[in-house]
Amino acid sequence: MVYAVSPADLDTITDLEMAFSTDRLLPPKKDVPPEFWSGNIYTKLAESIFYGTKLPDCKIEMRTGVQPEKLNRAIRAHLQSFGPKHEHKIAGVGYLIAQFATLQPNA
Repeated sequence: MVYAVSPADLDTITDLEMAFSTDRLLPPKKDVPPEFWSGNIYTKLAESIFYGTKLPDCKIEMRTGVQPEKLNRAIRAHLQSFGPKHEHKIAGVGYLIAQFATLQPNA
């Protein structure tokens, strides 16, 4: 099955998952495109949030119907999970971000 996630899925992240993590919206390894495994602006954003470092200099445009705070909750709940291997987590969260936002590097 191809990975599919909707803005309504972001609404399902609970306070319990924020406290203890989740990986239920993380795409399976086989559904993550190669460009997310080798790294791109989306995975750089995921890494920056994970490590607490400076965010990439880019413009973020949310897709219609996506609330930034809901996406932020999903990202953070997934990044703190110990379930997936780190590489899968970063690639998968980068791909998750790409489903809901377009990132354009600032010139």
